[in-house]
Amino acid sequence: MNRMVRDIVASAVVVAMVVGVYLIARPSNDLPASAASTTKTTIPVTETGFYLAVGASSSLGFQPTGILHHNGRRTPDGYANDLVFIEGYQGVDLTLDQVGCPGETVETILNFKVADHCYTLPKTQMTQAEVFLKANQDEAGVVTVDLGFNDIRLCLWDKPVDEACVNKSIAAIQVDMPKVLSDLKAAAGPHVRFIGLEYNDPFLSRYLWGATGAAYATESLVAMDRLNAVLDQIYVTAGVSVANVPAYFDTDVTTRVAAPNGGVIPENVAVACEMTWMCYAAPFGPDDHANDAGYSLIAQAIAAVLPKSW
Repeated sequence: MNRMVRDIVASAVVVAMVVGVYLIARPSNDLPASAASTTKTTIPVTETGFYLAVGASSSLGFQPTGILHHNGRRTPDGYANDLVFIEGYQGVDLTLDQVGCPGETVETILNFKVADHCYTLPKTQMTQAEVFLKANQDEAGVVTVDLGFNDIRLCLWDKPVDEACVNKSIAAIQVDMPKVLSDLKAAAGPHVRFIGLEYNDPFLSRYLWGATGAAYATESLVAMDRLNAVLDQIYVTAGVSVANVPAYFDTDVTTRVAAPNGGVIPENVAVACEMTWMCYAAPFGPDDHANDAGYSLIAQAIAAVLPKSW
């Protein structure tokens, strides 16, 4: 790792911690600044409902443990937890239910015949989600759908990006994601809001990999933009709101910014390093999950498409 990368990694640790505290703690723009010191319990509850988080590891707030050869753990600091906090400051008391399974893809969630490591057949993430929604038919609630990233993740992990793998994965998402949304919406009551997540690109960190890094980062960004465009089209067609996570991570912003060591790098690369674990040295990285600050950004992207009044 060269000096520039080491400096950025060190800075990412500090910035992520500071930004994480700021993003999670600050009040809604609709509240006066004095509300920052107000606890959630003092905010009058005007609405109650459930929050069902469907997806893979990020829906569970996964982050690396710092233990060698360990792929991370679920935490209480993911975007789902942050969203409950944010909505609490709006007077909306959400009860969180997370049914996600690490490694889940758009295809595996539809498979009712193959057991996974999260559930024992006949239970699957989808059956659990459907049971939950049917049991809460008369309740108001929000469902986030966080699927698609794992479908192309392995296509991007190697360098260069496996274009044939990306094409195949996106084609499968186009076929299967509408089925996922249709099944979930069929089980839900009339007062449930669905939000589909688009994705930031943690692989932009490869820009820092020497002479060929910029090319690798560009390849991953093209693939992620394709994925997000497909997801957006599917969500809109299904009448599902879209959380524009890439915008909150400046994923497509290539304006040059100063790096901690005095160098200059694209803004999207700097944000990828600050908000994920991809620029961290072992044993914490490289890991494509968001850190606390990154999960807070995802929560804000979701909150932005929720109504001010339920």
